[in-house]
Amino acid sequence: MPVVMSKDEWRRIVGWTDTGRVDTEALRRKEYIRYLHETSRAMTKSWPNSLENVNKRNEELRRARIEAAEQANTNFYKKYVKRKKQEQQRLLQDARDIIFQNKDASKMFLSAVIETETQYERGEQIKFLQKLRGQAAERKKQEDEDVSRKAKEWNELLEIQKRRRFEANMHYQKEIINQAREIEERNRREYETELTQQKMDNIKADEEMATIKKFEQEMREAEKSRTFADMQQRRREVQARRDERAARERMDERLLHVIARTSDRVDAMRKRTQHEMQKEKLRVLEQISQKLETGDAAREAKEQEILEKAVKEREANAEAQRQAQAKKQAQLRQERVETHKAHLQDEERRLHEMHTMRQWELINRFKNVEIYEDYTEKQRLEKEHKTKEYREELLRLWREREEREAREKQAWQRWHGELAEQRERHAVSRELAHGAALLQHAQRHGRPLHALRRAIDRYCKQQRLYALPELPRSLQAHFPQNAPRDRAHCARTPPLDEPAPAAPHTLACKRDGMNHNAENSDTTSVEVPEEDYKRQGPANGLQRKSAQKDEVLPPITVAPCGNPGCGK
Repeated sequence: MPVVMSKDEWRRIVGWTDTGRVDTEALRRKEYIRYLHETSRAMTKSWPNSLENVNKRNEELRRARIEAAEQANTNFYKKYVKRKKQEQQRLLQDARDIIFQNKDASKMFLSAVIETETQYERGEQIKFLQKLRGQAAERKKQEDEDVSRKAKEWNELLEIQKRRRFEANMHYQKEIINQAREIEERNRREYETELTQQKMDNIKADEEMATIKKFEQEMREAEKSRTFADMQQRRREVQARRDERAARERMDERLLHVIARTSDRVDAMRKRTQHEMQKEKLRVLEQISQKLETGDAAREAKEQEILEKAVKEREANAEAQRQAQAKKQAQLRQERVETHKAHLQDEERRLHEMHTMRQWELINRFKNVEIYEDYTEKQRLEKEHKTKEYREELLRLWREREEREAREKQAWQRWHGELAEQRERHAVSRELAHGAALLQHAQRHGRPLHALRRAIDRYCKQQRLYALPELPRSLQAHFPQNAPRDRAHCARTPPLDEPAPAAPHTLACKRDGMNHNAENSDTTSVEVPEEDYKRQGPANGLQRKSAQKDEVLPPITVAPCGNPGCGK
């Protein structure tokens, strides 16, 4: 059916399928929506609670917290490192002081200081003791007078107490006698009552024992009678079982005999029945033959025909059975032949596979031998190569060890030679400076100096610091280096460090547990308060109370040497 429409209507309908069509209204609306979106985003940038501004503020706060935490951690770590360094320096200084105090010379000087302090304390104690003795004499005189007066009062009081005690004792004796009589009477009555009760208990116990014995006797007799009855019952049961077994055996024998007789009788009856049946068959056959002889010829012919037909059918069935049996025998014979042929083929295939596998095994065996020979040759060459490399490595390690031992030996000789002498001189100068400081300290505090001087003199003799006697004049020209020299005022050289370790290497070597590769730590000396000096040392009985003034020894210092000729 045709439709009539205008051109504009048709263009409006078809215009939706035009691919190059541009919808100005849709473009204008899209531009308007984009303008609204951009305007909204520009407006939301100034809102404090907008999602973007809230996220921005949260991010700024998070970064500020992270920076504050990192700054706090950095400050804490710096303080911790500084505190650890200070603690390490203090521990090193304490260790140096302890090592110095544990030396023989320091202990000897400390003993001298203790001796001077002891001498000073003993002098003060003597003065104090004299004062105490005067006070004790006065106190003793006053106490003697008090004792004589109190003795008189005490004697009077004793007389009064004796008299009162005598009266009280007499009263107590009377009361005790009365109480003893009452107790004796009460004990007598209790003993009589207890004796009567014991008699009654004994009588009851005897009666109970008699009853128990009688009961036990009755129980034993009843047990014996019951045991005897049980034995009789068991004997009767055993005899009954034996009689029953014998009767069962006799019954079995009778039954077997009856069964045998029954079987014989059945056989005889079966034979007699068969004989009678044969007789009956013969009689019937005779009657039939008589009837046949006396019957008509038609029936005889018919019967003869039926008989011949039956004979033919029987012969046909017999022939069919014979042919089927022959066919079955031929089929079975053919199956046996085919089975035998299949068996022969399987056996031939098995033998062929066995021979093939054996040949492959021989080939593989020869191939394995060749592979093993190649492998052993390769192992031998590799072993020779490794042996050569190992020999070269051992030679290299040996040379490195010799070089390292030579360096260590040289460093050891220098450490225990020249440097040891310098360290010894420094230690001697330090000990002498310490002794001089102790001597000045004792002199300032008015303590005796003889013990300290004696200790210093003993130390100088131990270390051979005094000048040796001159050589004979005839030997002085030959040994000019052995001229006498006073080492008591030797140079105060600074302390020496240990020798530098050998060059580090990655190979195995001697290891002594020391971290030689570590950097030298800061060994700056830490000032020790004077009130901590005696607290660091061992208890020696001279510590004062808190109310008294503490005796402080001078710190350990090294005084410069004023001798210009001791730099040798």
